[in-house]
Amino acid sequence: MIEGMRVVSWNVNGIRARWPRLIELLTCERPDVVCLQETRCPAGKFPHERLLEMGYQSRHSAGTSKAGGVAILVRGDHRVSERNCELDHQRAIAEGRWIELTTEGITIGSVYVPAGADRDGSDDSGKLAFLEAVARQACDAHAHPLLIAGDFNVAPADQDIYEPAWFEDSYQAGAAERADLRAILDEGELVDVYRRLHPDEPGYTCWDQREGHYARDYGLRIDLVLASAELLPYIDDCDVNHAYRRGYRPSNHAPLDVALCPVAAPARRASDERELLLAA
Repeated sequence: MIEGMRVVSWNVNGIRARWPRLIELLTCERPDVVCLQETRCPAGKFPHERLLEMGYQSRHSAGTSKAGGVAILVRGDHRVSERNCELDHQRAIAEGRWIELTTEGITIGSVYVPAGADRDGSDDSGKLAFLEAVARQACDAHAHPLLIAGDFNVAPADQDIYEPAWFEDSYQAGAAERADLRAILDEGELVDVYRRLHPDEPGYTCWDQREGHYARDYGLRIDLVLASAELLPYIDDCDVNHAYRRGYRPSNHAPLDVALCPVAAPARRASDERELLLAA
């Protein structure tokens, strides 16, 4: 039986700039696990001690890029049994982009996929190679049940873009990027949780900071939570928390909030799991 758990994923676009809002989220909402992306914080500056004072143990990978950085915060009443800072058995590719740990029997990964480049002749193989590494990581048997949360910098389908024609063959909507994202789902036998629960809603998570884009809902759904099919019976809800995209100094991303219920699910046959995946 999997314990009840609330997992929040948020690209904070700079943890120091978003510190008051992060305190608000941790203090007012007390999620069990928080996956952060784009912390933009050197290793020695990450606020481990201040988070511990608020009741959260933290793991952080700063990386070498000023725009990178991923972290996972776990509320103090949960035991962390395993930690991993490698992606596909490589530490270098994971730095600032991938971190995972296991708590309450679930392996949770926080991911920040490289943005890539516009189709102007620039090489974006680094992004594709990274997505392929995530696919190989997802199919590793040791890491299941698995939940991957973060900024994938890929909109899975045209439905996930406010104006698909404007993004045709861009790095957020290119055929190669979408194919690699599908490979993560297929090879890891994972489900796109938001789209599984909300098949007809846009579910945008990121809006340009330019004036009016958020108000007009000119958004993209590029922040995703991917979960093992075996976790589906426990997932009660997945929604975008707009409160943290509004108000004082918001990030350009809104948090994605997933609730798992502490219910014992009946055992499923392998064929049942396959039917769930195909339905998703």
